Amino acid sequence: MTTSQPPSQVAVEFSLALHNRTGKYVVGRDIIDDARDLISRVLYWRARRAQPPTGLEAKVLGRLMSMEIDMRLGAAGLARGAPKLRPPERVLHLDPFTVVFHRLRPTDIILCHDLGPLTHRSLFTPGVTRLYEHAYAEIAAAQPHMVFVSQASQAAFHALYRGPLASSRVIYNALRSEVTRGAGEPVDGISKPFLLTVGNVGARKNQLACVRAFARAGLAQEGCEYVLCGGREPGFEAVAAAAAETPGVRILGYVPDAGLNWLYDSAAGFVLPSLLEGFGIPVAEAGARGLVPLVSRDSALHEVAGDGALLADPENEREIADGMLQLVRMTADEKSNRLAQLRGSIARFDQATFRNAWREALSENAGE
Repeated sequence: MTTSQPPSQVAVEFSLALHNRTGKYVVGRDIIDDARDLISRVLYWRARRAQPPTGLEAKVLGRLMSMEIDMRLGAAGLARGAPKLRPPERVLHLDPFTVVFHRLRPTDIILCHDLGPLTHRSLFTPGVTRLYEHAYAEIAAAQPHMVFVSQASQAAFHALYRGPLASSRVIYNALRSEVTRGAGEPVDGISKPFLLTVGNVGARKNQLACVRAFARAGLAQEGCEYVLCGGREPGFEAVAAAAAETPGVRILGYVPDAGLNWLYDSAAGFVLPSLLEGFGIPVAEAGARGLVPLVSRDSALHEVAGDGALLADPENEREIADGMLQLVRMTADEKSNRLAQLRGSIARFDQATFRNAWREALSENAGE
């Protein structure tokens, strides 16, 4: 016999941890660590664990999870009638896709990073788009509590789904102290001056346009390099091929925090005119380390960085090239003024504000 948990307790759906070790994972980890007294259990697909599964266990659970998704969304609908999970307590979904495993209720809470699979379909496989279409349709029908990482993501959701929700709020992600206050360690083979991009390398982050813009700007002829670091995403091969043919461009792959801190501290400017972002932690980290960023105009990145950033149309390589030149040639006075504005903007992303906002979200309406 199942005993109901106290109404203040929340079950957390963290299945994204089976595959994802990027920004979404870090946000989910921090939410759990900061609110363990409010959490009854953490679920990884259909497994309950005290810590995220690793190694072979993570691979097996991830594969079984993918099989269930395929069956539930497949043309034959083989698993559409299969029982769904329904924990007695409210459920916090750390990514919208996990609602397909659950019987969603208005009391549940969904964390939304971005609407990319629906608003930028060309950047995702048809299977990913179909999964999120299904998930968001269930969310729109259940009308649960929604938390967004930016006003841009919140606006994108409400533009697509106009029905009411139990609640809708924005909770900004927090900056990691390992980066904002951590020490730096030089990265071998990198010489100054250089421009920096941090983030998974692929189509979504728009590094191909940035590499072409760097070549257009002619900065390599002035002794400037362009350094990219991060894991691989769909579209990596095209970026790598362009980088190999462009003098002055380096792709480093994953860089540990100490090396990342040194790159932030040493770069002449930060470049991320991404095609799609829910929040954009690297932009905030760059500003915290005293680096002026070049970001996409009218985007979540602009929302994060504020008016201290340089802006460009992410689909206009000439604008990106002009922004790169401005970063390299920026006067000390302009840099100081922009950094003052950046510091004011990123002050919103401290750990205490993040922790308190999430504890409020998990505690509010607990008796529903």
